[in-house]
Amino acid sequence: MALIIEDGTGKTDSNSYVTVDEFRAYAEARGTVVAESTDQDYEQYLIKAMDKLESYRGRYQGQKVDQDQALQFPRDGVYIDDYEVSASTIPRELKYSQMAFAMESLAGNDLSPTQLVSSSGQVTKEKVGEIEVTYANPTSLRSTPAFAKAEALLAPLLRKSGLFAVRA
Repeated sequence: MALIIEDGTGKTDSNSYVTVDEFRAYAEARGTVVAESTDQDYEQYLIKAMDKLESYRGRYQGQKVDQDQALQFPRDGVYIDDYEVSASTIPRELKYSQMAFAMESLAGNDLSPTQLVSSSGQVTKEKVGEIEVTYANPTSLRSTPAFAKAEALLAPLLRKSGLFAVRA
């Protein structure tokens, strides 16, 4: 499947914000070179990363420019560092986040793993003689993996939540 790059016009068939060449340059600049990877391999990493970005759909600032566009960007009403992002722009932070998620995929990480609910939780203590097992509270376990770099790059594009101060 070939990548169809969203360029800020709200395409109805786009599936990436980033080209293979952009991703390859990003990876190489960070010391990750996978010589045996083909363009098709890189496309798959970018598609998996795009799926992850689309999972944030309810958390992005603003709204899609056109209801028929394939992806969540371009958007109206997005601010980064108190400056409005043009509705015809694909923010650099979004592209970098897609590439950071793609790097995680390239490293073999499942970006959205299926995790079954366990009634017992993880084993936190184990004793072999006279068998003793202690389980963690299953509700305290994180249900999805955290990808700190990719999520930090994406954070400026997400709606703010929680408490904040308003200066008068």
